[in-house]
Amino acid sequence: MRKNFHAHTPRCGHAIGQETEYVQAAVDSNYDEFGFSDHTPWPGVYSPGMRMETKELPDYVEAVQTVKEAYKDKIKVYCGLECEYYPENTDWLKDTIEEYGLEYIILGNHFDFVENSGLYFGNCKTEYDVKRYLKTTIAAMATGIYNWLAHPDLYLKEYRKFDDTAKKTAREICYASRNLNIPLEYNLLGLFSTKAGYFRGLGYPYQAFWEIAAEEKCHVILNVDAHDPKHVLNTALYDEGVANIKKLGLKMVNFTVDGFVEV
Repeated sequence: MRKNFHAHTPRCGHAIGQETEYVQAAVDSNYDEFGFSDHTPWPGVYSPGMRMETKELPDYVEAVQTVKEAYKDKIKVYCGLECEYYPENTDWLKDTIEEYGLEYIILGNHFDFVENSGLYFGNCKTEYDVKRYLKTTIAAMATGIYNWLAHPDLYLKEYRKFDDTAKKTAREICYASRNLNIPLEYNLLGLFSTKAGYFRGLGYPYQAFWEIAAEEKCHVILNVDAHDPKHVLNTALYDEGVANIKKLGLKMVNFTVDGFVEV
């Protein structure tokens, strides 16, 4: 049976398909667990095309709960969020998790909110950019709020060489993953985009990064990062991801609300 805990909704502004369509696609594709983790809103941050507004959060949670109930006899559905590291809003995030009973929080470190620079870490071009990604990622992992790190090699999306800075970043992220017991996500949307030639840099998942993850004995969770129900239906890509993880000798885990289970 397949599992996925990374899926988005139209509220983020760059995904399509309703909750029912995603879950039905999962049922049709032999999934037994499926989680929604749309991009979190942040108080005072308006990012059309990237994330929902705070006023949309109750509707998001209600919609997921509705589809969870409707499909309870066919598949287990979870509700979470994908969040950056925004230190000023850490208390807000903790309160939101409790208020809405969110079952998990993914660290998707897309933007450098620490310096409010507007740097998108998928556009890292310089060594400085990569170092900022490393610093903020490690700081976020150390908070204990996040269950796993999505697309940990996002910084290589447009970066053109696996130089000493890129290698050091990979090593330190993998070291932190192992020692903080925070799994790394092998991201299938990145795999699809790399194979399709959509990235101008090294792309992700990047083989050399994951070889370091294997050396550090990191735990890995496989996720679709679905932005369209069609992504869930692409079972060939899912199976390719599983095969890649096994070939690397990585320890694959599944999420449960009580912790991770090795598979």
